[in-house]
Amino acid sequence: MLGLPPRWVEQLRSMRPEEQQRFFANDSRFRSLPPARQEQIRRRLQVWNSLPREQQQAILDREQVWIQMTPAQQAYVRNTLFPQWRNMRPIRRQAILRRLRELRDLDDSQRAARLNDESFLSNLDPGERQMLRDLAGLHIVEPDPPGF
Repeated sequence: MLGLPPRWVEQLRSMRPEEQQRFFANDSRFRSLPPARQEQIRRRLQVWNSLPREQQQAILDREQVWIQMTPAQQAYVRNTLFPQWRNMRPIRRQAILRRLRELRDLDDSQRAARLNDESFLSNLDPGERQMLRDLAGLHIVEPDPPGF
């Protein structure tokens, strides 16, 4: 729910659906939004509400990573990594995701060792290796931009 005040997002996510509906009905700022924007927010909350708790937590974790990035890192991710990621074939993205998950619980020195291990990097082309290193360095495990 990019573009909304952060407090709104936190508040709405923590509410039950019926509480969200009361918020929408009673908040003058929300009611002053264009109808298309109101509907977009409602749809995104419906998706959020339907996610299992584990998926919600994964999204919250990614958002924390995003918030902790410098503006330069965010720009690099937004303008370089995400477009490259979207252009990859799904099977290649899966190959990178498998490796990212293996790196998830490693400390920095263990992560660096794995990223320099030729057997760990086998079957990745140079661009994919760089993508893996960039995502691992930013501690991104599931490279989806924040949007909820």
